[in-house]
Amino acid sequence: MVRLIGSHRGQLSNWLLMASEVMDIVLLMVLIWSFHIFHIQYMQPASFYLKAPTMVYVFIFIALRALRFEPRFIILSGAAAGVGWLILVLYVIWSVPGDMMITRNYVTYLTSNAILIGAEVDKILSIAFVTFVLAVAIVRAQRVLNRAVLETTAAEDLSRFVSAEVTDHITSADRAIQPGDGESKVATVLFTDIEGFSTISENLIPQELAQALNDYFGATSTVIDRYGGVITQFEGTRC
Repeated sequence: MVRLIGSHRGQLSNWLLMASEVMDIVLLMVLIWSFHIFHIQYMQPASFYLKAPTMVYVFIFIALRALRFEPRFIILSGAAAGVGWLILVLYVIWSVPGDMMITRNYVTYLTSNAILIGAEVDKILSIAFVTFVLAVAIVRAQRVLNRAVLETTAAEDLSRFVSAEVTDHITSADRAIQPGDGESKVATVLFTDIEGFSTISENLIPQELAQALNDYFGATSTVIDRYGGVITQFEGTRC
């Protein structure tokens, strides 16, 4: 309830999130261990709960931490799960002195309540491997996201000084653009001017002059864009 209230108010601190992760894993391990308590009436040994299918929920709990997009939460959840399962295994080994229920026969392991140490080690290693893979995936995703944000920001800054075509060419290049790189093409260069601009500007108030310039630049830009042209420079004032 504290976590839900804190989440609603946006006041979940990192230590509270980490503590709640550990609590979730502890509750899951207690649930698995409770299968032994429940079946005491059926005279089942403690090793019974190690074969409960509830163990697969451990991987769901670890995977859910990936939604926070921070590797440390995944690692903490995986570490807590691995330690928790190890404690459950040790409890089975030491719960009944003189009867550790350990076997080296795989068939016996599958058909009885005996435990195979190698199988339990495999479970812990699987938890560690899944944790590692998810953490690495999140780290790589963070790097890709950060790189994409930086490239987008750089492209936006670059587009303030050069045309959109040049910006796209630079940002989508297979390699970094080096000084001196360029392309030789046949092109047409057009210079335009407003005839009698000085006389016109003397007869218009600043607001009317700015509007006239905007109308002129807007009309010429539309035609140039339509035919794939690039405007390299504006001279004058545009508002």
